[in-house]
Amino acid sequence: MTRAVLALLVLASLASCATIPADTPPRVMLENPGEAPDRISGPRAGVDPFTLVQDFLDAADNIAAAKTYLTEEAAATWPSHDQPIIVQNNPTYRPEIDRGPSPDGPNPDVLHLTLGTTQIGELKPDGSFYPQVQPREDKLVVRRQADQQWRIAQPPPYQLLTKIRFEAAYRRVNLQFFDPARRVLVPDPRWVANEPSESMEARVVELLLAGPSDGLKDAVVSTLEGVQLHTNVVQDSDGAIRINLTNVEERSPEEHKQMVAQIVNSLSGVTLNKLRILDTGSALIPDRQDWQAADVPTYDGLASPKPELTGLAVDNRRVITLADGRPIEGPAGAGAYNLVSGAQSLDGSHLAVVEHVPGGARLRIGPINRELQEIPLDDATSLTRPTWMPGNSRDESGNEVWTVVNETLVVRAVRAADNRWTVFAVDASDLTRDRGRITELRLSRDGVRLAAVVNGEVKVASIVRSEESVTIRAPRTLQLGTVRSVVGLDWSERTVLVAVTHLPSLPVVSMPLDGFDYTPYMSSTLSPPVTSITAAPSRPVIVTDKAGIWSTADPGKVWLSDRAGGPDSRPFYPG
Repeated sequence: MTRAVLALLVLASLASCATIPADTPPRVMLENPGEAPDRISGPRAGVDPFTLVQDFLDAADNIAAAKTYLTEEAAATWPSHDQPIIVQNNPTYRPEIDRGPSPDGPNPDVLHLTLGTTQIGELKPDGSFYPQVQPREDKLVVRRQADQQWRIAQPPPYQLLTKIRFEAAYRRVNLQFFDPARRVLVPDPRWVANEPSESMEARVVELLLAGPSDGLKDAVVSTLEGVQLHTNVVQDSDGAIRINLTNVEERSPEEHKQMVAQIVNSLSGVTLNKLRILDTGSALIPDRQDWQAADVPTYDGLASPKPELTGLAVDNRRVITLADGRPIEGPAGAGAYNLVSGAQSLDGSHLAVVEHVPGGARLRIGPINRELQEIPLDDATSLTRPTWMPGNSRDESGNEVWTVVNETLVVRAVRAADNRWTVFAVDASDLTRDRGRITELRLSRDGVRLAAVVNGEVKVASIVRSEESVTIRAPRTLQLGTVRSVVGLDWSERTVLVAVTHLPSLPVVSMPLDGFDYTPYMSSTLSPPVTSITAAPSRPVIVTDKAGIWSTADPGKVWLSDRAGGPDSRPFYPG
């Protein structure tokens, strides 16, 4: 059937369907986003069963194409699960002879194979990647057909996508939602099929309207909740992408602006075309209908350190500046406290520090150049490096500092209107179950997520707030078994973490928020072990090793020595 005939058939079917608005140009809609007809070529004639299975894996991102490698019976029900499994490249095959019930010996027309590989994770129905590193084996049965061609009679129930095929077929897109106070946009990484390319924007908008991923539910809000598409997302004749919404009534003008910000920022990495954002055919915002990234607020001012704040460090029990190594003004720089670690508020005005005291540790918080208030924490023998929640438009310094007491109890110190700090426990049971010991904890600078080192592994979780409590929810381990023996971590970007480990082969490593892969930093100039790290958007990554402090702007660049501190320094950017 030619494409022209197929298009006419689809046009006829659309004409009879009352649910598709008449002003939407009809297009060929494929059953699966990856099923482009010109990619379906089928198995090569006379191919051996091992090559058949390898070709099947190479085609697995395209369900229609992959089914041609199966028997008719198997193709009718495959795949039986809608969550593709992503595995490492170069799987192994172990044949097993099928001796069957026949007394004449093995059946030459049947081959049992064990497919061995390492699972990286799975793609959830909402397009989010769930990291789950583990070895896996899948049993396959390959059968010779009446025409002497081999076909797979028993495939794995899932789409098994090798990493290289997955990255070729999908791309990561950062959908944007708001923190509960609607101060900051929060990225929600999803993987979207590349094909058909002409409807990429439509798939992203549909995911955005469906709401946050499971890992972020209840931690973020969407001004698009309840909004639907009035017509399909299409490209107009002038190249603009038309996004025609409905169900937006009874929302304020400010909410309309926030809706535009979510849509435009979510599509900023997908298209350079103008976005024509409409409400049932009219401009959503009366004085403008076409938008690009530069036309909307970034909503990240409260979550980004100010450019003039170049970072600090605890060195020789006092706070110094990373710019020149000089002590800061005030008691913290003068050595009044026996300091172990510290954190600076995002606006630079306040400090939170951990002080070593006989028999334990003490938390102090206050204005950066003044006496720091002691925060009572009972029986604290150890405290992790403090970390600040972002401030708000009324108080940019931030009113909340988190730390972990004795590697098990997550607490937050909250400042009241009278400048007194009160300590509250955080429900971290999902993070500490199975004897989890937390040795590092860093809040994301939007305040919606945290990253933690638990039993030497990197975990990421969301923060859910109610009137009664704050809960750490849905923790996920990134690069399990590969990135281990971790001693420190930080957020280098909104969707990127950097960590330092005691592994000689992997002293510093970068990972995306979803844990899909990792990038080692150069290590030739470092002197392991690396003991601490700090990072922030648009700033060099700074680490400490046994020779002192080093910095680099990129994983592929050498580390540069920084004379600001010694081998015991613990550097920190605001946050």
